[in-house]
Amino acid sequence: MNRPIEPVATAQARRIRAWSRFAVIGLAATLMATTLRVAWLKIAPDPALLAAAGSHRSDAREPALRGQVLDRKGRVLATSLVSRRVFVDPAMIWERGWEKVRKAQREDPSSPATADPFRDVAHALAATLGRDAGTIEQQLRGRADARYLVLAEELTDQQVSEIRAMRLAGVGVESYPERAYPAGEIASQVVGRVGAEQSGQSGAELQHEGAMRGTDGNLAFLRDVRRRPLWIDRDDFRPSDHGDDVRLTVDLVVQEIAERRLREAVKTYHAGGGRCVVMDVETGDVLALADVLSPRAGWTEITTDPARRIHVSLGRNRNVTDPYEPGSTFKPFVWAVATELGKFKPGSMLALGQGPYRTPFGRTITDVKYYGTVSWKTVLMKSLNLGMVKAAERMTFAQMQDVLKRFGFGQRTGVGIPGESEGLVTGSKAWSKYTQSSVCMGYEIGVTPVQMVQAFSAFCRDGTMIPARLTLGREDEARAYPAPARRVLPEAIALEAREAMEGVIKEGTGRKAQSDRYRMFGKSGTAHLARPKGQGKGYYDDRYISSFIAGAPFDRPRIVCLVVLDDPDKAKGHFGGSIAGPICRDVIDETLEYMGVPHDQDPERRQQIASLRD
Repeated sequence: MNRPIEPVATAQARRIRAWSRFAVIGLAATLMATTLRVAWLKIAPDPALLAAAGSHRSDAREPALRGQVLDRKGRVLATSLVSRRVFVDPAMIWERGWEKVRKAQREDPSSPATADPFRDVAHALAATLGRDAGTIEQQLRGRADARYLVLAEELTDQQVSEIRAMRLAGVGVESYPERAYPAGEIASQVVGRVGAEQSGQSGAELQHEGAMRGTDGNLAFLRDVRRRPLWIDRDDFRPSDHGDDVRLTVDLVVQEIAERRLREAVKTYHAGGGRCVVMDVETGDVLALADVLSPRAGWTEITTDPARRIHVSLGRNRNVTDPYEPGSTFKPFVWAVATELGKFKPGSMLALGQGPYRTPFGRTITDVKYYGTVSWKTVLMKSLNLGMVKAAERMTFAQMQDVLKRFGFGQRTGVGIPGESEGLVTGSKAWSKYTQSSVCMGYEIGVTPVQMVQAFSAFCRDGTMIPARLTLGREDEARAYPAPARRVLPEAIALEAREAMEGVIKEGTGRKAQSDRYRMFGKSGTAHLARPKGQGKGYYDDRYISSFIAGAPFDRPRIVCLVVLDDPDKAKGHFGGSIAGPICRDVIDETLEYMGVPHDQDPERRQQIASLRD
């Protein structure tokens, strides 16, 4: 029996339903597979695919401001400001400029097919930046392939508004930190300087780089294909941590006094340079560190510093880096220890004769003037080499070497300035009778000015020496308080040395340093300048290091001041008491009055000194 023939329409409908089911199942399977693949790629994406796709997250950096440098009273010596600069992307300027031309041609085939994007941008920015359009255009062409080029910095608010209003492709404005020094060049070598990346290059800026640098903040966010923020999670924001402020012991006013007086002296005596240090003897705080170099035409300068040609703050601070032979300013230390050891008493009489003295090992010792028989106190007052050598002959090598060690010579003070020198001291194995007789007069030893004022603090105190320091901390930090003083002399010996050094100023080599305001005590020094390497051995006959160190007021000293004049013109003066002494006095007078210290000079003597000056 034959089956009935199925109508064509019914068969077609059944086939359509079959294919539809197949299509639906296939589509569902495809969608399922796609979903699973997407899920898999989300969970465990292929590293190569990630690199090709790029990140969908962006980061925005929040720069940390560098800490400030302050003086002892909180005056700002260095601070960070937020400035703005205009930058360009030359490659984008060129590309977008030609895209604009091609778009214009598509819209209007008759439009010009030429363009000069660099010229157009240069002319647009010239007036706002106050620069020549040709110069800007030349900059753009010279860096045509660059993606970042700064055109101008320190923009004003008006300039920023005008540039943003132009909406120039490839031109942007960004903020950046800028270091400012409100005091100008005052204390610049102490403060130092930062580079283009806001990192310390010299001075306190370099020494305290770690504390002042700070940590930049960061904001991570989800973005779309056009880099627009889509979502920000609070956990993805890390605020910036600004750098710590650093407070120095330097007083801006005292520093200005020292620098001004020193520059006047260098100019007056046509010196190659000069140094001045002022220290508070109660705390060890260095109140001023002045350093001047003055190259002279026609002179072969002994000391040079090429870094100062770039900027004065980049030069080394010679008060801690460059040792010098102190000459007679070193005699008080030897005098005091010899007195303590009982080699002589202040009233002991020494027969020094009326001419040069020849030591047992054959060295001839001379003085500017010969006084015959004098007291041990007069030896220091008149700065007599013969008397100092007599004392050195009674001291052992170990005792003389102890003078250096006891007062911190040959050791770094640790004030915190990069490149500090420990000075120059002859080793015990090389020590000789010649060395013994040289050191007692301040030769064959190299000291730094900071070492000298630190050592001299023993005479200003009770025989204890206070460590010099240049950095203060917060009030709750240990370094905010003075370090413990170290006894180097009996109090009675320190006072006897102080009295002898008051005699230096009253009737000795420092008479021109007398103050009509304060009772000062100090010592002058005039040392021959050593020949540098390559210019022979020994010393120049007519070139000197002239210095003067003093403390005041007498009964309760507050400060010690050292002035060193490097290689003054002998035709204008070279004795330390005559040229460095008055500068030292002026710095002390101005500083103590600024500090509010009452005058202690006897009224009658004040009139005598005033009349002598007139």
